[in-house]
Amino acid sequence: MTARAFLAALLLLSAASASAAPYRVFMVIHRTGAEADQGFRDYLLSAGLEVEFTVRNIEGDATRLPAVIQEIRARPPDLIYAQSTLVTEGLVGRLGEVDPARHITDVPVVFAMVSDPIASGLVTRLEGSGRNLTGAVHVASLPVQLKAMQSFMPLKRLGVAYNPSEPSQRNMFDKLKQLTAQAGIELVAVHPLGKDGKPDAARLPAMMQALAARRPDLVYLPPVNFFAPHSQLLMDEAIRLGLPTFCAIEVQLEAGGMMGLVAPFYNVGGLAGFKATQILREHRSAAELPVETLSRFSFEVNMPAAHALGLYPPMHILRYARLRER
Repeated sequence: MTARAFLAALLLLSAASASAAPYRVFMVIHRTGAEADQGFRDYLLSAGLEVEFTVRNIEGDATRLPAVIQEIRARPPDLIYAQSTLVTEGLVGRLGEVDPARHITDVPVVFAMVSDPIASGLVTRLEGSGRNLTGAVHVASLPVQLKAMQSFMPLKRLGVAYNPSEPSQRNMFDKLKQLTAQAGIELVAVHPLGKDGKPDAARLPAMMQALAARRPDLVYLPPVNFFAPHSQLLMDEAIRLGLPTFCAIEVQLEAGGMMGLVAPFYNVGGLAGFKATQILREHRSAAELPVETLSRFSFEVNMPAAHALGLYPPMHILRYARLRER
């Protein structure tokens, strides 16, 4: 073999090896245990992609994100997966506040479990963000959720527990306040913030007791990052105080919430995985891919909670609701 032929063969071998190299995906998660993360992984692997995953868990602490960003910059991956609004905001920045020195702009980011990317300031439109960002939304719109609540029972007074220290939650509350006012429903709100303006788990029982004192017909529990690890405590208190709950996310129902309009987190992660596959395999631009929700949400009723509260689904609900028996 001539030197020229050997060099050509070596170049071809190098190119083949490079094409066979696994994609590097950097996963930044809010906290462990979300099935969306597994759904994301499983979709990529089932699509036949060779993937090297790096996972960093900030454990709900946004102050850890600058170190994560520094690590990403030291060895840029092919794609970043962001779990939650807090993580996504910290990685890519809110529109109008993006600083290339502090935020990721040159690596595609796919998020999951962001309830309202427009209200959170991440995108201006769902049809395509125009930035290196796309993802999957895990919550039905507030008008749809309110309609689902009213299909179960007439509402004169609606309670809501939320975390006003989260910008996305403040936006949610403003929308809910407008919707309930239009529907002639009184809105009663509580939160777990202490004097320092930070949520405190020790305040959750008192928060629920304050809500019960206002005697709402139903309590809406939105997708609050702070509430997630305390879902069991919240649902136990709701049952003890005789408060029927409407849940926005699956984990709240699993902890004993009475009903909700939810999407399986695993499927939300799968949708994010589909978008990641489009970016990695098809070389699609994240900026052009739409931000989407699942095509279907499930109206679910937790029958043990309904029995405990003496509230049973109306006949028309039984025609389409999924009944949880435990």
